[in-house]
Amino acid sequence: MYRSKPFRAIALLAGMAALMYLIMSMFLPSSRRLIVGVNKSNGRVRIVGNHLTLLPPHEFYRLSFEKRDGSAQRDGLIQILSKENVPVTINYRLRFSIVGDRLEDARTLVRSGWNGWIRARVAEAVSAVARQVPIEELLSPTSQFATRRDVLRNIVAAHLARAGLKVTAFEISRIEADHKALLETKRAELRRSARGTVGRVAIFAIDGADWDLLTELGYDDRIPNLQALMRNGAIGSLQTIQPTVSPLVWTSLATGVTPDRHGMIDFIDRSKNAPMDARRLRAPALWNIAEAFGRHAMVVNWWSDWPPQSTSATVFDTPVQLVHGATYPEAIASRARQHEVPVETIGYAHVRRFLNITQQEYDEAVKSGNPSDPINVFRNVLAKTWSDHRVAMDLYQQQLPTVTMVGYDGTDVVNHLFAPYHPPYREGIGQVAYRRYWPAVANYYAEIDRLLGEWMQVLTDDTTVIVVSAHGFRWGENRPRLSPAGRASISDHRNPGVFIAYGSHVAPSRVGHAISIYDIVPTALAILGLPKAVEMPGQPATWLLRDVTPVESVRIVSYSEFFDRAVGGVPTLDAKQYIQALQAIGHLIDPSRPLTPVFEEQEASRPIPPEQWGAYAHLNNTAIELRKQGKLQESTDAFQKAIELNPTRPIPYLNMAMVMLDRQQYSVADDLFMAAVSRNMPNAEQWFIDFGAYYRDHNMPSRAISLLYRGRQIFPQSYAIAANLGSALSEMNRYGEGLPELERALSLQPSSTLALNNLGTFYAKRNDYSRALDFWNRSLTIDAAQPQVRAAVSAARTRL
Repeated sequence: MYRSKPFRAIALLAGMAALMYLIMSMFLPSSRRLIVGVNKSNGRVRIVGNHLTLLPPHEFYRLSFEKRDGSAQRDGLIQILSKENVPVTINYRLRFSIVGDRLEDARTLVRSGWNGWIRARVAEAVSAVARQVPIEELLSPTSQFATRRDVLRNIVAAHLARAGLKVTAFEISRIEADHKALLETKRAELRRSARGTVGRVAIFAIDGADWDLLTELGYDDRIPNLQALMRNGAIGSLQTIQPTVSPLVWTSLATGVTPDRHGMIDFIDRSKNAPMDARRLRAPALWNIAEAFGRHAMVVNWWSDWPPQSTSATVFDTPVQLVHGATYPEAIASRARQHEVPVETIGYAHVRRFLNITQQEYDEAVKSGNPSDPINVFRNVLAKTWSDHRVAMDLYQQQLPTVTMVGYDGTDVVNHLFAPYHPPYREGIGQVAYRRYWPAVANYYAEIDRLLGEWMQVLTDDTTVIVVSAHGFRWGENRPRLSPAGRASISDHRNPGVFIAYGSHVAPSRVGHAISIYDIVPTALAILGLPKAVEMPGQPATWLLRDVTPVESVRIVSYSEFFDRAVGGVPTLDAKQYIQALQAIGHLIDPSRPLTPVFEEQEASRPIPPEQWGAYAHLNNTAIELRKQGKLQESTDAFQKAIELNPTRPIPYLNMAMVMLDRQQYSVADDLFMAAVSRNMPNAEQWFIDFGAYYRDHNMPSRAISLLYRGRQIFPQSYAIAANLGSALSEMNRYGEGLPELERALSLQPSSTLALNNLGTFYAKRNDYSRALDFWNRSLTIDAAQPQVRAAVSAARTRL
């Protein structure tokens, strides 16, 4: 019998099963994991210590924990209720050891699993504290609940000690309330203790408007409607933030929070090379807040308005390009399309009202299809301006929203393209271009003023009108001398912007007050009968308001707690067209034209005689062509002759510096570059960055640093130069010099991921991982798509 094949087969299988069961029961000690067995019947604990330990599955419920400093560590989440019965989810980290030889209620542990067992006990302990705390105290990072975590830690430790656990650390990493329940709670508080809506609010954005230009146009009687608002309302200088990148400043104005909080810090999402849109927005805008509290809102052509975050607000279009289909809700799309003005319908007669061009010049520009041609850019601006205005007017009269926000971004485009040609004429400006474009600025601003006049005819009497620009623009003798032509010209923006308010709730004042970019939303909320959020750094402009008292009886830490992500399934921006449009107006650098030489127009220009200017311009332009052909010596000679004919002009020095870079004569190139700067070279700040980038790309960081230091002396308030200098110094491990530059860049631009990441690296190299994590985590809140930073964060956490 024992020798029969069936018996041997059964015995072999039984032996293998027994061996496998024995192997499954054996656990070796681990320096990274803590393995524990809990007896299923009596709760006795067997810990895998320094020797091989048997934990038979039929007898023991086995647990495995990450080990940190000799203790077990486990992350988890619990759900509790606040004092107002708002559901709150808390993410926590627990470090503990097991004391004694028994865990309480082992059968529940086996039945519910570790997560359910420990979650119930942690929730009991936390609830004992949190149930006495109002929801805003739970959510606020500066509340007593947040600052007195030791008390909570002791309560959790005492409660878990009765279950057989010794708590060595308990930290709360995140507290999040149920959005809908919290919103209903706050609505109820407003109904009980706050007054109703005071009136409507209409905010009109005139991008890039500047008091210098408006004053000049007012003297010429070109903007009668704006002048009427100024005479009968209140005015102020709007203090902006740096850098004056449109998505950053306009989103800051619309949300009332800082850039590192709302997340819209650039035109492009660098991780995806796609337009930055509202899917990256982490804070609700005024129109979203209004809708959440029953004040219907309409927003047209505003930075960060698309895709919509609210399912009830009316949204149309987005800046830079007219996006067909960017209309929400979809039910109004067909009505909106009836009022759109296709660019194909903008003919010569329309453009001739603004530009002094001939029919032939118009036809040649349109036929070329060049998206950077100023005539074509302006055609698109007109089509977009009229489309946005017509649709907004129609929707307003149909819906009568409580909050209206309309952006006219064409003014900033006109600033960048045509400011060099705005009268009076200056030396060095091409006469053909001047003849074509000199009336563009005044005519277009007059058109925007006419459109505002149409608004004043339809707005209701209880509407408070706010006209605002999030930044100003350089005018007078300091205005730009060149159109962008593919180069970034954000440096032409300046502080302050414009603020004008008018309405029955506005106290008229001809005295110009200072108002912050962060004060706009708190002021609008006060008019709407809503409280300012604690996280908003601004304050209601009480000097402006009449018969309006800001709501203080209801406390809201952050309006973000009420909102989820943006609405999905809607059209998005065309990345290629979007980027081309930004490059054409100087908001983005065109990478296909790095260190591009500057041509001169062959026309007479003072202070040299016309014939001398023509010879100079011919030599400069010929030299550029010779450089393209690789004839560097001939190009150098031609540039030298151009300099001799016109020694005060910066352009030939700059162009010759580029030839010296080609010839690898870097010291000469630097001297020529500085000679151009000393002669008032346009866009000098950006040229410093471009030349520094050239040196860094060609493995010459020391030269880049030397040049950027010179730029720092000339532009001490330039965030961009400080960030690039700090980065270059950090790459060479010169942290003693780089750290102050990065900190200075961060003070000029709090949302710079470059500065934040380099500061994190600085502290990590000094083994100060806690501070390194502070900077890296802040950087990730601004731009989550940074895999290298995430890897650095994970590595740093293991060393805490």
